[in-house]
Amino acid sequence: MNLEDFFPSKHIIFLKSNEKQLVIKEMLQKLHKLEIIENVDRYYAQVIHRESLENTGIGKGFAIPHVRTDTVSNLIVMFGICRAGIEYNAFDQQPVKYLLLSLFPTDMSTKYLYLVGMMASIFSEKSKTKLLDSATTAAKVYSALNTEGRKYLEVVSSKDRIKKAVSAIPSGVPSSNLDLIIRLDRLYQITDGKKKNEASAKKIAELQKLIDNRSLTYYERMRQKCQNPFSIVDNNSCSGCHMVIPAADANRMKRADKISLCPHCGRFLIFI
Repeated sequence: MNLEDFFPSKHIIFLKSNEKQLVIKEMLQKLHKLEIIENVDRYYAQVIHRESLENTGIGKGFAIPHVRTDTVSNLIVMFGICRAGIEYNAFDQQPVKYLLLSLFPTDMSTKYLYLVGMMASIFSEKSKTKLLDSATTAAKVYSALNTEGRKYLEVVSSKDRIKKAVSAIPSGVPSSNLDLIIRLDRLYQITDGKKKNEASAKKIAELQKLIDNRSLTYYERMRQKCQNPFSIVDNNSCSGCHMVIPAADANRMKRADKISLCPHCGRFLIFI
């Protein structure tokens, strides 16, 4: 799949607004002007409601406002750029400069998740957005996204990548350890940036002793790699990297008596 399989260059907009609600409406109005959607207010209400349930600012200056609705028959995408930055209350508390607005029906969820996975990968490293940050026209933005999108396709198509991810998964780890790791992570969050008092240091040490060394080492490595080493599995996709986990693999992980990790980003998976 290439970028043109998801949206054309005319669906890129340099935003005039720099407030969250206003930019979302501006992007929807652009879709209306292009005669892609009819009712701006309906989709605006749906997207804002989705935002009230879970903020879609996923970090690195990137946000993915979206709504799943069967009032559309295909994946509809608008990509917005706000050079001034938007106070979005994003996951990493950084202003959002790029937004991927998506409307899609239920049967297009897999296609949407692939797109989000590709875009999230592009924004994961500053080096990948260098051309994007300096682009002054929609055509240049589209070209930069397309270039990095092709690189992403090559990576996810690599069998070696999947093998490396799977080989990193701790085997034979009791599932009860996940609860202990989550409790440990919560303690770390509370004490991060603060001087640990004797009581909190003691609790952390006690929990570390209860977690087997292999799982603890892996957790510590993931904590350094990403702010949130945990991910919820929703509709067979990882909420951390937004990549699809094959249904057969997801079902096997649910039944397993050990901790499961995302084969794409390595986060600890939580099934709900």
